[in-house]
Amino acid sequence: MADIASLLNAFSEVAAHPSKELDKHLAAGKRVIGVGPYHVPEELVYAAGAVPFGVWGMVGTADNAKKYYPPFYCSICQTTLEMGLKGILDKLSGMMITGLCDTLRASSQNWKAAMGNKVPMIYVTNAQNRFLDAGRTYTVEAYTEVKRRVEECCDTIIDDADLMSAIKLYNQWRAAMREFVTLAGNHPAEVSNAARVAVINAGYYMDKAEHLEQVRQLNAALAELPASTEGYRKVVLSGIYEDIPAITSILDDNKIAVVADDLAKESRAFARQVPEEGDAIEALADGWCGLRADTELYDPKKEHLGALVQKAKDAGADAVVILLAKFCDPEEFEAPLATRAVREAGLKCITVEIDQSTESYEQARTQVETLAELIG
Repeated sequence: MADIASLLNAFSEVAAHPSKELDKHLAAGKRVIGVGPYHVPEELVYAAGAVPFGVWGMVGTADNAKKYYPPFYCSICQTTLEMGLKGILDKLSGMMITGLCDTLRASSQNWKAAMGNKVPMIYVTNAQNRFLDAGRTYTVEAYTEVKRRVEECCDTIIDDADLMSAIKLYNQWRAAMREFVTLAGNHPAEVSNAARVAVINAGYYMDKAEHLEQVRQLNAALAELPASTEGYRKVVLSGIYEDIPAITSILDDNKIAVVADDLAKESRAFARQVPEEGDAIEALADGWCGLRADTELYDPKKEHLGALVQKAKDAGADAVVILLAKFCDPEEFEAPLATRAVREAGLKCITVEIDQSTESYEQARTQVETLAELIG
């Protein structure tokens, strides 16, 4: 049986030093394509023989990017461009950017203006109204164009069989990650919040086949242990991301067990299952069209609210912590509704504002400490 601590240390090393992983791919003769948030069809990159590499900004200030953004832009967009302007992303053969929110749509043009052909942009457009036949048709056509741009950046032609093989691999990986999230929540003594985030973040940098194998080993090792959350406060996290060291430290210091999550960079990213038959591009489009209950996506009936409450109940959570990314309009619009829905269901709920450029989280610490006392 694989040693849990050794596996977690390996994931933490990758998550802490993504540039080393990038150099490893390049040394192996692979091209690397940056992939930003959200719901990017990474399978197209993998099928091209390249490595998808997650780019969700960085913790720190965005000094150079301020020339391109007003101060009220979300930190993911600002610090991603900052990474580009500082040359941190120069080794990428392309950069996938979606248009799933107003900020990202504008940010894509800022990327073109600032970076030009230094790191070519691959724009990923998705039909927000994905419940209509027209939405599916639009997405098929959009993904066909994304495929063409990936082929240009990788100087190759994507074979249909390779794309379907990539789809199957990613389906297996997402299933393994969903299992990991559950197991980690049931074994907080073995998997701290910092370690949990490291496992997930490592998956944004490693080759998916390699990451899948190691996650399966970790899952098997955790499954051998009895589940126990004794002495921990059981919480569901909602929002965009949690991978800010100060936040994971606060959660760990207050014995918070993340028994489930509703985060865009975590469980929402693992929600997609793509059909494994038929035309591969159409299958990718069907995977997109099947997504539900996500604040970043068109959700006219607000299914996300009920899904969040149900997730918390199914996980036996004591509370929901909304990690509200500063200046994220979709999340800010829905946060009051989510808070009300959670509290009406009899659960505690707090909102903690986060930002990758924030230096102090003492107010957040006080909020979480108070929540921990209320849970008992």
